[in-house]
Amino acid sequence: MDKAGARAAENNGQTRIQLAIVCDTASPNRKECETMPAPPPLRIAESSMLEVQPRDKRGFFILPQAPEGAGYYVYGNLHRMPHSGHMAQYAHPSLLSLIFYIEREWQAIDDRKFGIGNISIAEGLAYDKHVSHRKGIEMDLRPLRKDKLEGQCARVSRFDDVYDRDATIKLIRLFLRHPMVTKVFFNDGEVQKAITGGRVRSLQGHDDHLHIEIREH
Repeated sequence: MDKAGARAAENNGQTRIQLAIVCDTASPNRKECETMPAPPPLRIAESSMLEVQPRDKRGFFILPQAPEGAGYYVYGNLHRMPHSGHMAQYAHPSLLSLIFYIEREWQAIDDRKFGIGNISIAEGLAYDKHVSHRKGIEMDLRPLRKDKLEGQCARVSRFDDVYDRDATIKLIRLFLRHPMVTKVFFNDGEVQKAITGGRVRSLQGHDDHLHIEIREH
């Protein structure tokens, strides 16, 4: 079984959180995982960021919004309100660990940042007609662009000339090499052909973003 989670330790009245992921290299039919190194420990800077991030009653933190030197940026809004995307980015500790790991791996192969959108809102309430995105274990990602545009205005769909299919495939493969990842939805048929085994599936409304989901336990 994969082991992922959060361990909190009280220190002078402050709750400090440590996140860890352990890759099960014995997972059947996951040859890609067999050569995957164990994720490095959470960097001090990441731990410090979480200590000041808003936290909901589930113990979930908001994804750090603008960490220096990170391999991702954030986008999105809640109820169509400007500058509200962070309110929909409360993440399960296991998902935070995965994000921090993947963004470091991504930086080693590409100098662009990938965009992270909706995860969940505080307390896991329903919002914006989402059927999912309630448990903090699902997130939306933008496909990669050929330019380095980031932020709210950097929307791109699989039909756009600026869409970088090859880079998007590289990013998806990074996620799928990790045994925590259970679902990927994205409607680009060429991506689905390149990543075989039905691991990338179509879902209505997923032309301009990917849906990544991890196992709950």
